[in-house]
Amino acid sequence: MNMQDYINELKIHLSKLPDDDREDAISYYFEYLAEAGPDGMAEAMEKLGTPAELAAGIRADQAMQDFQEGSGSGKGPGVGKGVKAVWYAGLAAVPRTALAVFVSIIIIIVFFAVMITLFAVAVGLLGGGIVALVGGCWLLFMDGATAMFYAGCGLAVGGAGFFLFRFAIWCSKHLLYTIADVFNGIRRKRGSKIDRGI
Repeated sequence: MNMQDYINELKIHLSKLPDDDREDAISYYFEYLAEAGPDGMAEAMEKLGTPAELAAGIRADQAMQDFQEGSGSGKGPGVGKGVKAVWYAGLAAVPRTALAVFVSIIIIIVFFAVMITLFAVAVGLLGGGIVALVGGCWLLFMDGATAMFYAGCGLAVGGAGFFLFRFAIWCSKHLLYTIADVFNGIRRKRGSKIDRGI
């Protein structure tokens, strides 16, 4: 494969990147291969991997950057950007495409199962706390000690639900980032030989 074929194939694999990012990547790797010259071209291409492998790494780096930039904003990173970062990092980390898709899907399903469970428990605790608090207020006119017990239980359970809900939100963002970061670490150890520094 000559340099132009390599770059053309890379363009195809990067077609879903934003135009500016795609052009930056293409320009960078075109210059990298041109500097290698005819004698070092084969070695440079081997170092970069196939255009598909290189594109997977570029997409993973871009998704991580988008996720990190979301972390810097006041709202924090969105779960969608985190899932995208995990997806692309997983595809880049596992050498076989079918296996990469399978591993990424399983990890994302497990992530959502854990998060849905945490949120469901938090909502259940909040609801139970509200019911106990309302029951305690209703019992206030019948038995003061029982009313205080139910009201106290309602506040404790509702507070636990509130803090679990906040923890689940925090955990969802940080867990996605950690999973994507682990995948990127695997990819880099497996053979990312060049850092483009997006």
